[in-house]
Amino acid sequence: MVKNKIRKSLLEQGQLLSKKFIRETNLKIQNIVINEINIRTSKNTLLYFPYRNEISVELIIKELWKYSNNIYMPRIVSKNKLKFNRLKRLEVFKKNKYGIKEIASSDYLSAVYFDTMFIPFVGVDKNGARLGYGGGYFDRALEKINLSVQKPLIVGMGYDYQIVNECFGENHDIKYDIVITESHILSYE
Repeated sequence: MVKNKIRKSLLEQGQLLSKKFIRETNLKIQNIVINEINIRTSKNTLLYFPYRNEISVELIIKELWKYSNNIYMPRIVSKNKLKFNRLKRLEVFKKNKYGIKEIASSDYLSAVYFDTMFIPFVGVDKNGARLGYGGGYFDRALEKINLSVQKPLIVGMGYDYQIVNECFGENHDIKYDIVITESHILSYE
């Protein structure tokens, strides 16, 4: 399948990034987000715990907490189900079966109540369709937001090499509104 080849190639490219490049690019992209996206008014924001070389979110968390905004993080709650639970300042974390940090509480929020959602990716096609790791967790968890009257702003943060100049998206794939890389702000609205 085309998606599997693209995923494999992008994951291999990600392993070649230097720690210095990752650190500097993470700071740059988070600062672009803080300056270019109105996260201050986002009452309920979904973030994520970075996995592998995904863009970190520490600066964004600090910025959101300045305005007492609610921050939620994904949590796998069953074999194929993802829910979003609230991050508190002194939170206890555990690692899931993939080694990704999760919050141990059960203070969940439905996807339809988010104002802004930052969703990680392995790649993005030229139409803004998300390519993840292949488990379909986010696709299943967010399938109803397209039917919602007020759809959240869906933001992706990644590296230039993760933007693929071809179409691989399928109907069930999440589509980004905005993707921010180290040198681009791409709008798919």
